[in-house]
Amino acid sequence: MEDRTQELLRDVGLTTNEARAYLALLRSSPATGYEIAASSDVPRSAIYTVLRSLETQGLVNLLPGQPARYVPLDPRRLVEVQRARQARTLDELQAGLSAVAEAPADAPTWTLRGYGPVLDHARALIDGATSTVHASLWQREADALAGPLQRAVARGVRVLLFSFTRLPAVGTTLSYGIDEGELERYWTHGVILVADGARALVGGAERGEANRAVVTEDEALLGVARSNLVLDITLFGQRTGRDVSGHVLGLAHHLAPVEELLDRAMRR
Repeated sequence: MEDRTQELLRDVGLTTNEARAYLALLRSSPATGYEIAASSDVPRSAIYTVLRSLETQGLVNLLPGQPARYVPLDPRRLVEVQRARQARTLDELQAGLSAVAEAPADAPTWTLRGYGPVLDHARALIDGATSTVHASLWQREADALAGPLQRAVARGVRVLLFSFTRLPAVGTTLSYGIDEGELERYWTHGVILVADGARALVGGAERGEANRAVVTEDEALLGVARSNLVLDITLFGQRTGRDVSGHVLGLAHHLAPVEELLDRAMRR
């Protein structure tokens, strides 16, 4: 677990030695440079350069007194700081790329290959949602997306999740509660996720490079995604006796009023 955490700290901009020193301080602080070097595998000759760098980044503090002792920034604050820095960097990158690029060709549908990109684009759709997120997915993918989904709920986005498997308690959940391992004997993992009724991710959610999915703003594909969600939700209501009419209306206003049209046709 700690190896993965160290890798993630490097992903957000820390060097290997900075990540090791910060994690050592999380395990035991306050601590001197000597103590940090001894518990982190950072060479003693480099430890004070590393600590000065972390201090400059606002990730450790030097306590007054002798000998010099250090304390780490609270992990929650570190994540907040790094998120703000990443957002600023990405905003600048977007502005820079927009200044360089010609107007892009109309490409409302983008193909995703592999499992990681599916989760990355799902997170991006959820983080960009301003009003609604509707999704049909499996427990494994719901757990992987729990953080972005919780953030969406916190900012007022209405989140509705459907699954045949168990689901984390995020937003409104419609779940049959089937054991994921049992269902995997019959079905492969897939995902349908619609953000704000205007952008969708549809396709497989199997681990491996062979997995395929699409992200789309194409209205025809959006209609298919919404229709599948409406069907899943409607059948859930019928099977469980739960009133899902409000949830269906949140999606069905994009669809043709089939029942009304059929009723008119039958009366002719």
